[in-house]
Amino acid sequence: MTIVTINEHDLDIINQAKAIIAKYMHTGKKLCSPNDVKDYLILNLGLLDYEEFCVLYLNNQNQVIVFEKLFRGTINETSVYPREIAKQVICYNAISVILVHNHPSGEPLPSKEDVKLTQQIESVLSLIDVKVLDHFIVAKQKIVSMKELGII
Repeated sequence: MTIVTINEHDLDIINQAKAIIAKYMHTGKKLCSPNDVKDYLILNLGLLDYEEFCVLYLNNQNQVIVFEKLFRGTINETSVYPREIAKQVICYNAISVILVHNHPSGEPLPSKEDVKLTQQIESVLSLIDVKVLDHFIVAKQKIVSMKELGII
């Protein structure tokens, strides 16, 4: 295991980059491909030492309504409740979502539990005509798209 040490100067630069990218992502940018969001997600989740489950809510033009960190877990798991995601989808009047979570272990491939959870969320959201466009897993500087893997 490699331990990465970040000094205060580097942390300031990372935080400034996050702020710039966050501002850019929240200005109605149209998302056309998985590559449109990968850098943003790596900056926000790649260095965390705990799991976090997030949702990008999109309008009918695939523009970002909001990026929300919904559930925080431990080093190897997070409890995620599809009902809570559905509540937020309705609150934001989203037409589609992109699911995101991180693996602090550094392994970006989805687990069986990740696939099962994604299918449960897809099932719940389909009842209210909301589509799951993708589910990204961020692991350090790597990111995997379940859509690109053919899971979604």
